[in-house]
Amino acid sequence: MEQAEELIIHGILKLTHAETGMVLTEENKNMLESRIKKRMINLGIDTLYQYDLYLKKNLEAEKPSLISLLTTHHSYFFREYFHFEEIETKYLDSLLEKNNQQELQIWSAACSQGQEPYSIAMLMEKLKKQKKYSNLNYKILASDIDQESINFAKNGVYYFKDIEKIPKVYITGNWQRGIGELSPYVKIKDHIKQKIEFKKINLLDSMSLFSNKIFDIIFCRNVLIYFNTDQINKIIKSILKYLKPNGILILGISESINKNELMLNLIDKSIYMHLEFTNSLSEEEIIAIPEKKLIRVFCIDDSVTILRQLERILTNERGFKIVGTASSAAEARCSISNLPTIDVVILDLYLPDESGIDYLKSIPNIDKHPPVLIMSSVERDSNQMALEALKYGAVDYVEKIGLENIKKLSDELCFKIETIYIENKDNNKIIQKNTHSKKEKIKILIVEDSETIRYQIKKMLSANNDLEVIAELSDPLLIEETIEKYKPDVLTLDIKLPKMNGVEVLKKLIPKRKIPTIIVSSLNMNEGSLVMDALAYGAVDYFQKPELARMEEEANILIEKILNAKNARIRVYDKKGTAKSKSQTGIVDKNFLICIGSSTGGTEAIKYILQDLPENIPPILIVQHIPKIFSAAFAQSLNALCPFEVVEAKNNDIIYANKVYIAPGSFQMKVERIQDKLVIKIFDSTNGLIHRPSIDVLFHSVANLGLRKTMGIILTGMGSDGAKGLKHLKETGAITIAQNEASCVIFGMPKEAINLNAVDYIEPLESISNRITNIISSKQQSARIIKN
Repeated sequence: MEQAEELIIHGILKLTHAETGMVLTEENKNMLESRIKKRMINLGIDTLYQYDLYLKKNLEAEKPSLISLLTTHHSYFFREYFHFEEIETKYLDSLLEKNNQQELQIWSAACSQGQEPYSIAMLMEKLKKQKKYSNLNYKILASDIDQESINFAKNGVYYFKDIEKIPKVYITGNWQRGIGELSPYVKIKDHIKQKIEFKKINLLDSMSLFSNKIFDIIFCRNVLIYFNTDQINKIIKSILKYLKPNGILILGISESINKNELMLNLIDKSIYMHLEFTNSLSEEEIIAIPEKKLIRVFCIDDSVTILRQLERILTNERGFKIVGTASSAAEARCSISNLPTIDVVILDLYLPDESGIDYLKSIPNIDKHPPVLIMSSVERDSNQMALEALKYGAVDYVEKIGLENIKKLSDELCFKIETIYIENKDNNKIIQKNTHSKKEKIKILIVEDSETIRYQIKKMLSANNDLEVIAELSDPLLIEETIEKYKPDVLTLDIKLPKMNGVEVLKKLIPKRKIPTIIVSSLNMNEGSLVMDALAYGAVDYFQKPELARMEEEANILIEKILNAKNARIRVYDKKGTAKSKSQTGIVDKNFLICIGSSTGGTEAIKYILQDLPENIPPILIVQHIPKIFSAAFAQSLNALCPFEVVEAKNNDIIYANKVYIAPGSFQMKVERIQDKLVIKIFDSTNGLIHRPSIDVLFHSVANLGLRKTMGIILTGMGSDGAKGLKHLKETGAITIAQNEASCVIFGMPKEAINLNAVDYIEPLESISNRITNIISSKQQSARIIKN
């Protein structure tokens, strides 16, 4: 900046200081210059020198615009929301009682564009709906130094997005949304406008404009930071003349004052009272100010990552206690019914066993259930599922998009939980132990010719109160009439039965009745191919026949599989036979390395994709959650169908094009670079991981190689394995794909990856092979577009 321009800026700084008293330092020069340039554009002025001449000629007319440019208008509704809750829960009754009247006088001394006074008014209107405060009256004076901000506030029109994060209880009845082209806007209703008087006031003036007024509450927040110490003392002393003896002064949380010099007592977070008044209180009166109790929260979400984020947000220091978590609706019902007190339940809409909507529908009496706050990735204002959740009893909604979003929305989340708690704490909605009516149990039919095995399975399932074995069957020929009679939700089906095996049962049954079926097998080599066939004909999962020594551990596995199977999608794919060599357009880039991960429903999804690929392909590495014996059978069945070689991977295999490597069950698989070769390493390690093989282990190992051309694909499956690894791949330049919800048997792992923003393309199963072919061919475009 030239010296002449610096002098002009310095002169404007002096002018604004003289008008407002605000201390704008030399560090504000860049901000000042930027805002003045915007003003110059509006005026059609080209240079700072010309603006200086204009300012001198039109000083009085230009001053308001200049002050508006230099004062910060960044604010939002219910900023530092805890102040509003402290008024409601701690101080309101005392203020009304001491003054022996039902009218509050409130001053918002730095109202900016109106968000603060309208927030105060929304709080008062909420309180008036309670019988206790039905006669409450209030008046608000809202002042600011900037006339343009005052005019904006008087108009009372804002973007809808400015209020959508506010708890519903404050919005209802107080705002009117525009229609058609005006739908992005909202306007405050007249009954609130009439309660607020807007005035231009300079806090450094004598404030004789309202010499006859005296206030119960004065807000003077986030404005003192613009003044020096002497000015702050002058402002506070002047303000205190208009604060009632028992009134409260509320400053911004980051602002500090010399309370001793100003004869004030700090009674709460940046809330002050006259020292003389607090000294006059008896010990009983001081103790009578209620201590804030921890709000007890129960969280239902199948993402471990989200639950950890909630633990970081809902801390004791912020006034919360997480009393329990659940990753499924069934687990939540069991846990909630056994907890003594729950104040608020946080519920995700996407759960592995059933949707959040189904959970809400299943509650016999929503008024006897703890209030439910939805926290999900769907948009409240545009998604039917979110609106349904509110219809079926959820009291409010917080949108989550990813981890970053949850951190940013921590204030909104805490505000809404506290508001819900305050609204419901006296409404008998706090659940007491054993008063919760449980959902109808999942009904199970056991089809098994061994009486001993039937007994073991029944005993294992008895450990969960949400499951009920309603019938047992040894003769598969009677299965249809048994289903008709008992109407089970889930079948457990032995693979080897008299008269017909499990595969033949499924061939006959699934086309007529799509009942989720779990294959029970001894997991030997002879049964491996039969289990693969059973999955092809509609079984959703498989389970090893129980061993007495591992009964308890295996019981939990079977229970989890049944809970997830209850709402699994039954998919039977068209049988294509042996895939033929396909004609290819473009040259295949075999320098790609493709990694695929899948779990429940994945064997058939992988088969569908591979059968649809051309003969010439880059190397493909696959992790399917599968037992050791089955992985070999799985590889053999794929090898018989595909035009390229499919093998069960072995330790030290060198990776080649036109070949697919299946991770062996019960082991981990990763990739290492040895000299100029990519080599598979198979090893026996859990390292705290649930799955062997683990998708994350493979994905992270490939991401760490720093290859130039990689692709990661996450398919149907329960839980979150592979989501973090896929994000790691994407961060290192890989192209990433997730199977969409509609085509998944269980939309668990893909959903988690999408929530982590780890996905470039979201595709139905039927389109994934085409997407792969396009990417590895010379016709692939470089742009990445997420498709639903």
